[in-house]
Amino acid sequence: MSAHRHSELHEDFLLKPSKVDDVIKLLNEIAKSSKDKTEVDISAGVTDTSFMVLKRIETGERPKSSIRRTTLKISNMNQLTFMRQINVSEEERHKVRIERMSVANSFRRLGNLEYRKLNYDKAIDYYSKGLNYIVDSPVLYVNRSLCNIKKREYKRALLDLDYVINNLDEICLRALLYKAGTLKRMNNETGFEQCVQTARRYHRSESTYIDYFLDKMRSDF
Repeated sequence: MSAHRHSELHEDFLLKPSKVDDVIKLLNEIAKSSKDKTEVDISAGVTDTSFMVLKRIETGERPKSSIRRTTLKISNMNQLTFMRQINVSEEERHKVRIERMSVANSFRRLGNLEYRKLNYDKAIDYYSKGLNYIVDSPVLYVNRSLCNIKKREYKRALLDLDYVINNLDEICLRALLYKAGTLKRMNNETGFEQCVQTARRYHRSESTYIDYFLDKMRSDF
């Protein structure tokens, strides 16, 4: 490897006067300026070829760190925030949820309007915005899944339907029927039958609607 590509390989410093003496003099002056400290001979054993300084010069007591005070301040702030959250009454939390549900329902209605116009992408966008306000609304997930079904995006639809069934409402009738229809379109006959059986088992009073849905699904789903 050539020396001109890496400056650390140059050896012309061997031809120049040593700078070790200058360094030693500077360190001696620093040591002498320290009060209440005995003079230390730091040049012992130092030569032109061995000039590592192995002894630390003590320059006085280190200032106390403010880390502890800062930590305590942050800790106190966190405690205050936590206490404020605890002190929020159940009535106040309920009021906030009602307000968020109102906004989410507005987005749901806008999504329904776009769905009726066959603007499925816009409808999906509105349903998603509604979920930003209420994350546990089965109807928004189910409506969004139906848009994806209409777009033949079956895997996306299943993500929403499975989330509803597994996390929000395991016997949600619409989620079960939409999942059944989706699996039917994906040629998953076993999954289709399981969803229909679950729907019939938990919604015996809705057997007429289930039959109507299954009949309609054959031509329009």
